Amino acid sequence: MPERPQPDALEPPDPFEGLVLDEDFVRSATVNEPSARARMLAERWRREPPVDPGGRRWSPDGPGRSRRGRSASRSGRFSRFRGVRRPRGGDPVGPRFRTLSRGERWTAVLGALIVLLVVGGLLFGPNRAHTPQIAAPGAQPGSPRPAGDRALPGGGTFAGSKCGQRGYHRFATTADSLPAEESTGPWLRFASYGYQRLGADKPGEFLFDLELGSGSGAPLALSAPLGSGGVSVEIEGPNGVVAAAYGLPGTVEGTRHTPDGQGWLVTGNGTSAHVVLPTAALCPGVDEQAVAAGLSPSTDASHTVNGPAPYTLTVSIADPEVAELRRTLGTRLHGEVLAATNQLPQPAAKPV
Repeated sequence: MPERPQPDALEPPDPFEGLVLDEDFVRSATVNEPSARARMLAERWRREPPVDPGGRRWSPDGPGRSRRGRSASRSGRFSRFRGVRRPRGGDPVGPRFRTLSRGERWTAVLGALIVLLVVGGLLFGPNRAHTPQIAAPGAQPGSPRPAGDRALPGGGTFAGSKCGQRGYHRFATTADSLPAEESTGPWLRFASYGYQRLGADKPGEFLFDLELGSGSGAPLALSAPLGSGGVSVEIEGPNGVVAAAYGLPGTVEGTRHTPDGQGWLVTGNGTSAHVVLPTAALCPGVDEQAVAAGLSPSTDASHTVNGPAPYTLTVSIADPEVAELRRTLGTRLHGEVLAATNQLPQPAAKPV
């Protein structure tokens, strides 16, 4: 039988440093006569309970001890726990939790889960006041409500008194001036149109890129900025006009000024123009992004156009020189209004 070393020779400077009480070992302990080392520790702990290195005090007869733990403590087998050190990073469970009964452990776990759920809901719940609300595709723009006319930022006038009306156009002959496929003479059409918003703290705007030409070898002299009456924009939906403005400024590219420098010479090759409609020109109660989505024609799953756009966009300009050139060319269209629309021309019905 190997010689057993003396207990004092194995005792570290602090006999309780890194002490961990293994519950499984305690439960498997049998009742034997305590050794001299166990009697010495029992006498010392009777005078002063042991202190854990983390600052927690332990008592073998504390209220949290289970019955099996108390019976093991009376057997004096705790002297077998020497030399066991706590793993780096600390004990994830802790000796105090190990001393709780099964019911007390479940109560502690459930309480911790409830606290985590409550705190998590308060800390990570969505703050709707600071979350931008984006209109879902297909959302309805709402019912337009009448408002007063007012000046728009950047120029032009918002025709708020026309909100909800049907068939309104700033220029009376706009509807009759929309070109058909066989139209000749001066023309106006869309190169592109859309909606943009450059930032969450900035208002959105509708952008229109236009093309216009004289439709003949003779140039069309338009007053600056783009026609004597300015640019007019109307957007009408199922509930009437949802946006209307007139006198909007426009920028012209790809042409030269008239000899007096007060207008533009539009040739048959065409000229580009750019117009901006601010969202301040939308009627109250109307969602801007829903209106923007409704300006595109209806399409099927294969992106084939199968119906008209839900909302009709009309951009028009007026100038006496348009009527003069039409009279000279003898075109079918008359008047001084040039108009463009987002609606595709409908083919004429053929007799059966």
